[in-house]
Amino acid sequence: MQLYYGRNSGNSARAMFGIELLGVGYEARLVDPKAGAGAGGNQAPDYLAVNPMGKIPALVDGDLTLWESNAINLYLAERLPQAGLLPATAESRASMHRWLFFQTGHVSPACRPVFLAGHAAMVAYWGAGDEPAAARGRQELARFLPVIEQALEGRDYLERDLTLADVAFVPHLFLVEEAGFDFAPYPRVRAWLHRLLARPAWKRTHQRIFG
Repeated sequence: MQLYYGRNSGNSARAMFGIELLGVGYEARLVDPKAGAGAGGNQAPDYLAVNPMGKIPALVDGDLTLWESNAINLYLAERLPQAGLLPATAESRASMHRWLFFQTGHVSPACRPVFLAGHAAMVAYWGAGDEPAAARGRQELARFLPVIEQALEGRDYLERDLTLADVAFVPHLFLVEEAGFDFAPYPRVRAWLHRLLARPAWKRTHQRIFG
């Protein structure tokens, strides 16, 4: 099994964190967006054969080629139900999927301009961000984070036990916190995020992608 990933890539970190939590053996294969169509680049013909969008991450497992980080994590979690990252009932799985859609459709798009403008390592890697877009992103997070704050009342994880719902949010919330975003109004979100960041699986992911 090969996971194609990129440095300073939150989406790559999401897939790698999931794989590390599941304890799956894999080969990590670095893709460099700055190389473009050159060797090792995301637009090189051999990588476009894996992901025609040229985006990262992507997974190759035997005859299966899969891209989109949440899809990768769902596939592997279904392969390894004993790992417990998928809820046991149809109702709780539907709730988990709701959080995945909320992350991809709302929270991550709001996070992205914030960390691209305010995170020193991301600015050094990707170039200067757009501060007006970052301001709009912070306004959007002020709408979205109270939803998560409320959901975490009386529980450690979004679905009580750790699932892919929690994994999905970690990379981009980690990056906005490092970019200086103030989580003080959301103490449950901050505690939940730090609980996840303390896991050895995240520490291994962080070292490879952001270290």
